Amino acid sequence: RGSLNEATSRITAPQLRLLESAPGIDQTEQSAPMLSAELVVPVDAVRRTSGDLATLSLRGIGPNGFALRPSVLLTEGRQFQPGSNEIIIGGRLAQDYENTDIGDTISFGTAQFTVVGHFSADGGVFESEMLADAGVVQTLFNRQNSYQSVRLKLIDPSHMEQLGTFMETTPRLAGLHPQSEQDFFAVQAQTVSQIVLWLGWPLATTMAIGAAIGALTTMYSSVSDRSVEIATVRALGFSRTAAFSATLAEGLFLTIIGAATGSLIGWLALDGIGASTRSGGASTQLSFELTLSWIAIGQAGILALCVGLIGAGLPALRATRVPLRLALSRRT
Repeated sequence: RGSLNEATSRITAPQLRLLESAPGIDQTEQSAPMLSAELVVPVDAVRRTSGDLATLSLRGIGPNGFALRPSVLLTEGRQFQPGSNEIIIGGRLAQDYENTDIGDTISFGTAQFTVVGHFSADGGVFESEMLADAGVVQTLFNRQNSYQSVRLKLIDPSHMEQLGTFMETTPRLAGLHPQSEQDFFAVQAQTVSQIVLWLGWPLATTMAIGAAIGALTTMYSSVSDRSVEIATVRALGFSRTAAFSATLAEGLFLTIIGAATGSLIGWLALDGIGASTRSGGASTQLSFELTLSWIAIGQAGILALCVGLIGAGLPALRATRVPLRLALSRRT
């Protein structure tokens, strides 16, 4: 409770034993609680391109660590043997850092590990980690009898409240706080989210205002060039509403084409691209994969339609005020 990341958290062995009896936790086939006591150690690695040092996360996991991460799949090599100085590395890290190929020996201070496998995690944040046996990590980094987090699987998400109540009413667990995976990583990426919120949206709004002005100019010019045609159809019996609707529909149609084109360019250029940042409050790298979701496309579409309504709405009103006498004039 009060920790923003695993680096500042601590869970003792007695607390772990109490957690194993907590209600709502799913069971393994051997009727054991589905949980994994874990700790994260910041370690330095050398970038392949620049030779600079970067701080990465070495995570020690328990026997159920892989079962609790169904997205983690071996792409090369094998899993590490419990109790050995073996390590598996996220594929994204293996591409960027030295001594991470299978069979290499990588050193973190006085500790040495043999790389035995690479894994993927469906583009998620786990690909920015290195995994080893929790007991070995505790011994080599002098972290005996303490962990930083416990990853567990509930029978159902509704049991989260029950688990929280159990921790609050158990004196030795009162200092712990349960948190869903989604909420936890949202906090870690909070800095990047704030940058997007406070810089991205104002930038998008400014560009939208510019686009609206451009649309206004274009549509006003279009209405002016076709004033004779508009007056003619009005003289033939079409109402002001029809003139307004036709002009507005034309502007919105062009807006939809522009939004679809922009979304396609964004999808081709950014979807699936790997990125990284520093995790919130910690010094380690947090890698992730950019995905253009349907929610983002929908938000872009709504913003584009707002631009279209402004850019086409006022010229559409102009079209309803074209004098009918222009129908008798001749285009020059």
